[in-house]
Amino acid sequence: MTTAANTANTATATPAATANPETPETRSDPEYALEIVDLCIDVDKHGERVPAVKNLTIRVKAGESHGLVGESGSGKSLTLRAVMGLFAKGAYYRSGYIRICGHEVLGPDTPDYDPSMRGKGVSMVFQEPAVALNPIMKVGWQIVDAVREQEHLSRAEAKARAIELMTSVGITNPEDRFDAYPFELSGGMRQRVMIAAAIACKPKVLLCDEPTTALDVTIQEQILEIFRDIAKSGTALLYVTHDLAVVSQLCETLSVIYHGAIVEEGTLRRVFDDPQDDYTRQLLSSTPYLKGSMKAAKASTKQAAGNGRATAQSETARSQTAQSETAQSEAKGE
Repeated sequence: MTTAANTANTATATPAATANPETPETRSDPEYALEIVDLCIDVDKHGERVPAVKNLTIRVKAGESHGLVGESGSGKSLTLRAVMGLFAKGAYYRSGYIRICGHEVLGPDTPDYDPSMRGKGVSMVFQEPAVALNPIMKVGWQIVDAVREQEHLSRAEAKARAIELMTSVGITNPEDRFDAYPFELSGGMRQRVMIAAAIACKPKVLLCDEPTTALDVTIQEQILEIFRDIAKSGTALLYVTHDLAVVSQLCETLSVIYHGAIVEEGTLRRVFDDPQDDYTRQLLSSTPYLKGSMKAAKASTKQAAGNGRATAQSETARSQTAQSETAQSEAKGE
């Protein structure tokens, strides 16, 4: 079974990776739960290795939500998979460091990736739960697998813990849905299951690879609220997205990535109100209501979520009215 805590392929190291002496820039800092320092990743292209991630540096503190924003193909997901040690075929670590709570999981001294931090150290919520979840295994037992991966619990204890996790991420009637298969759940519910599995071992760092992209704005807001609560508990969040509106609702800091390199970084307010890089300005201007105003961005997104909730409530009310009228008609024998 594939879970966020322990997944398939591990990092493939290029033979060229050699140990380098630490400098003040690369030395571990206990202030940060996640440190990605000068990371370089190459990919195969027509038989040649070309740089895909170039000297990328991101540091995230415990309890902080950091956004990594860029367009498709910019290296966002490749960076997240490097943190988990899940390189696709044809991707190669070249240089740099990745540390979880000061423990080096990828670097010149550990070019083959150290998986010991998966689960309790770092976990990941993937973009498409319908692909990440096992389609022929009941969702509750998939969470149990994640729980028992690193916690020595009995089957009954792990099931109780899984139900507790399902409740914590907003899954209603968790005892009933425990025995549901992924195809029996909505997209939002499947994503909640993925989040429950990802936080099962209480990771210090949670990676989020566009987890709300396929969801409508109402469910998206509910999922973002779950991530806010996770960050408040002290977990460091690295949230990958192309949607600046989502970043405005969740993150305190962000990095903008373009062609595999960070072109701008800073606090959310500074980047939104005073972007320094042309690409960042283009991203902001491509969404008119975000341009130059973080306050407007948040207000617009909240209004969209509110409109979505109002629409859902209206549709529910209409459905309930129709059901009531049908029941009354049947009672009258019409």
